[in-house]
Amino acid sequence: MRYLVYLLLLANVAYFAWHQYAPAERPRVSAVTPLAPGIEPLVLLAERRDVQSQPAVTTGLEAPEEQRQPPVTDTEAGTEVVPVIEYNAPPVEESRAETVVQEPAAEPAPEPVHVCQTIGPLLDRNDAASISAQLYQQGYQPAVRGGEVREPAGYWVYMPAMPSAEARAIVSDLDRNGMKDYFIGKRNHISLGIFTSKRKARARLERIKSLGYDAVLDQRYRTRTVYWLDIVEKAQPLLGSDLWSTIQAEHPDIRVQRVSCE
Repeated sequence: MRYLVYLLLLANVAYFAWHQYAPAERPRVSAVTPLAPGIEPLVLLAERRDVQSQPAVTTGLEAPEEQRQPPVTDTEAGTEVVPVIEYNAPPVEESRAETVVQEPAAEPAPEPVHVCQTIGPLLDRNDAASISAQLYQQGYQPAVRGGEVREPAGYWVYMPAMPSAEARAIVSDLDRNGMKDYFIGKRNHISLGIFTSKRKARARLERIKSLGYDAVLDQRYRTRTVYWLDIVEKAQPLLGSDLWSTIQAEHPDIRVQRVSCE
């Protein structure tokens, strides 16, 4: 028991000696985060007094003269109030987006208007081939087209169909009056002549009527094949050109007329 008391006493003496002669522990210094330009650090009043006793350090972030304000003293508390210095940074111009001006799309050129024409009528196929060759040499693409037309073929004087006995009696009477140019048709009509001149046809009609018979004068037609040349008009009109003058001099009866291109 006595030794235990001595041991505790020695331990207390050793702890006291270490505590007395050990070096004092230095306080830890925390890293200070740098402030952005134009922002003043926060200073406590106690630190403010210490700073005033030290020489002022000039920085490059001083506020302009028109924005500087004198320190304000709080008369009641007897302490100075640090004014808040506002620093207005110059405005940053926003980048302007480039405006792309799109030019209006060019309108497509209008399609040329096709004018289709036909030349004719031509009664002879060889004439159609000759004119077609002349047009082809001038850059045209003629197309020969055939068709049928009715054309006048003189005048016809006749008596309409009747019973055969009546027809025989009439032609006997015509013979007695010196009229021999007649014939009886299949349906017992009596043809009294075909004339190229309407004047001659009318004279025969008057002669038959003078004998007491009724006759008819009609225009006679026949169907013929004719030829046309279809072309597409170029920038240079065909009418009025030297080519058309040459063609029309050889074929005065033909003409040019506009037709549908369909």
